[in-house]
Amino acid sequence: MVKSVLIADDNAFVRQRLGDLFSREPDFEVCGEAENGRKAVEEAQELHPDLILLDLSMPVMNGLDAARALKRLMPEVPIVMFSAYSDSFR
Repeated sequence: MVKSVLIADDNAFVRQRLGDLFSREPDFEVCGEAENGRKAVEEAQELHPDLILLDLSMPVMNGLDAARALKRLMPEVPIVMFSAYSDSFR
């Protein structure tokens, strides 16, 4: 059974690359994308994905706040949060 994935990241390049990764897997299909947390919540309610990928740092609503809202609305859907943030220590 194919699992649907919603990808939320404010960077279009990251969304595209993650979509490419999932498109190579026969058990997954990308059902939607969102450029901020609020849009991710709206898309998830409409699309009912099996998995949600959230960037931690997004405008309008960050990934953490979106995850809280999504868990209230659809507690059974797994959420994977990620970040490209790095801090160099020297």
